[in-house]
Amino acid sequence: MARNRRNTRRIKSIKDVLTTKTFIIIISILLVIIIASAGVNGYRAYQDQKLLASQKEEIEKQSQEIFSQMSSSISQTNQAISESDALIKMSAVGDILCSRDMLEDAYDEDTKTYDFSHMFNNVSGYINNADIVMGTMETSIANGEYNDKNAPVEFARAVKDSGVNLVTTAHNHSLDNGVIGLQETRDNLEEIGFDVIGDKMETSNAVVIREAKNTKIAFLTYTCFLDNEGQKSKDEINCVNMYSKEQVKSDLEYAQEQGAEYICAMIHWGDAITDTVTEEQKEIANYLVESGVDLIIGAHPSVVQPMEVRQNKDGENVFIAYSIGTYISTLAAEEARTELVLNIELRKSGKDGKVTLNKVDYTPIYMLDNGEQAEDRFKLIDMKGTATSYASGNTDIVTRETYDKLVKALKKLNDILKID
Repeated sequence: MARNRRNTRRIKSIKDVLTTKTFIIIISILLVIIIASAGVNGYRAYQDQKLLASQKEEIEKQSQEIFSQMSSSISQTNQAISESDALIKMSAVGDILCSRDMLEDAYDEDTKTYDFSHMFNNVSGYINNADIVMGTMETSIANGEYNDKNAPVEFARAVKDSGVNLVTTAHNHSLDNGVIGLQETRDNLEEIGFDVIGDKMETSNAVVIREAKNTKIAFLTYTCFLDNEGQKSKDEINCVNMYSKEQVKSDLEYAQEQGAEYICAMIHWGDAITDTVTEEQKEIANYLVESGVDLIIGAHPSVVQPMEVRQNKDGENVFIAYSIGTYISTLAAEEARTELVLNIELRKSGKDGKVTLNKVDYTPIYMLDNGEQAEDRFKLIDMKGTATSYASGNTDIVTRETYDKLVKALKKLNDILKID
């Protein structure tokens, strides 16, 4: 029995030693894993900080390259501004759309009212200091049911409050709610305080003359197509300012009779969701420039397309933006979330009264979707400012996924907007 007890104690002692050794080994392995993980995570964090710093520098560089190219393409930029010269500031935004998701985001179940203001709060400061801010109201503001093709007056009022004050209703959806819908849209927009252009229900010349800094600027607008155009009557189609060389000629004559000193054409053209400019767009742009148009702002593609500066027959600069994307929308394509607030500065000479293009720049903006459960789901944000802030350490401003999308989109914008 004594031997058995000694054997039992020996076995127990061996087990204790093995248990202690095993415990120490396990702890050691865990410590190695923790230290290694900390090292790996630390290295990854260091590498990530380097990446963010590099991306921040690249974002700044990209913007400067484009603005430098733009400035060098506008010869008047290098001329000294006289005290007697007047500077007129204009801004342009793209297509203005209101989807069902936006309607749901803006609707207050308790008050049964709509409030879209939160969608524009982050970007209104980029346009509300301009003398004239133009855009394409590509949704009806008419009486009846609200849906993807018709929005409440509160939506238009939020757009107006953001700084937009001149809109065209000439686009492929002009007659989605019929001629009555087009008329009600005009009436509602004018009541809010917009200058409205794009239909020919009351005049044969769809031209608006706006005066800023004692300078008369004419706005012409056209669409190259209508949805379901083949199903519309001739009388219906004639209510919309459709593009034709004859209509352009008539509108230019009218603008000149009204004493216009500068002429801007807003045109709905091109293919949707592509940054490639079509041959038809180029041909129309050529005709508009040859006919005496000084500034061309394109819409409909819903994504940003190239810009260019060319000279007209008098050697004056004509700026063409083939598409500046949408101002606000929830289109499914990721490219459609990226758009521009385009800023154009004109100079009226105090010496001879000539009005010329003086400067062009832009702010890239992005339609942020915070998810269905968010109190304020949709918001327009400044792409460059937000990405730079995130890269500087303010990582609460957006998610990393959104930041990565902004960086990718800014890089693509740089490639699209480089001027040859």
